[in-house]
Amino acid sequence: MLSLIFVTYMNVFINSCKFTGIKYMLTKKHIALLFILLANLCVKAQDIELYLVNIKGIVSDFESGEPLPYAHVINPRSHTGTTTNADGFFSITMLTEDTLIVKTVGYVDQKFTLNEFPPKDHYEVMMKPVRYLLDEVTVTEKYKMREKLGLPEAKPLNIPKELRGSDFNEKPPWYAALVNPLGFLYYHTGKEEKEKRATLKAIENNKQWLEFSEHHNLETIEKLTGLTGEEADKFMFYCNINNQLPYFASQMEIEFQIMNLFFKYKQEQKSKTEKDSISN
Repeated sequence: MLSLIFVTYMNVFINSCKFTGIKYMLTKKHIALLFILLANLCVKAQDIELYLVNIKGIVSDFESGEPLPYAHVINPRSHTGTTTNADGFFSITMLTEDTLIVKTVGYVDQKFTLNEFPPKDHYEVMMKPVRYLLDEVTVTEKYKMREKLGLPEAKPLNIPKELRGSDFNEKPPWYAALVNPLGFLYYHTGKEEKEKRATLKAIENNKQWLEFSEHHNLETIEKLTGLTGEEADKFMFYCNINNQLPYFASQMEIEFQIMNLFFKYKQEQKSKTEKDSISN
């Protein structure tokens, strides 16, 4: 519509200016300027055709497909943004021409541009992890400060990271309440700390039982006593009932107890046989 009005106006204007060549030459310049103005108006009209939309989606690991919580979704134009929730979901309002930047620790920044209108109900942004190839590193102590200060050599912690205490990995002494009262109180009353210690205890008990069962088993009983078959099974049951050793007992302690119980087992079997013969 705008271009039709412009062409009609130009035709009228040119016809009215055909009488003077100079003025007509000036009019050509004016026409060029008016044409440029019309082009700018068209561009402005296209710029106005922007839409404000709400985008919803999830940020995921490119390799595993696992959602990435607490990733940052940023709109550089408006200097606004949001953060994904614990399940990797986000929701943000943007213009159709905006480009979002997704950032999270350990991953390459990802750009997101809207390629269709109206937008889809759900988008997925895949993040590629950052990997650095490092050469072998050797850490050495140059000034030997540990020896000068009389400090003991540090030993690696054999407790899994997720089961380590917030302040103490072992039961703290009483004076720790003076140095770190909150940590001392949390160790004794915190539900999470108690669950960690219970899990560590169960792991330790299971480890000790596996070590105990390496020596306290049917094969060892048959080797030490000479029993086989059903008799060996009965005596194994007898040992399990009368076991008094902790799971961290040594091999020598286990074998000594087996022989001691075997002597008692034979005495009990002999007494039982004598009683049965007297009753008959």
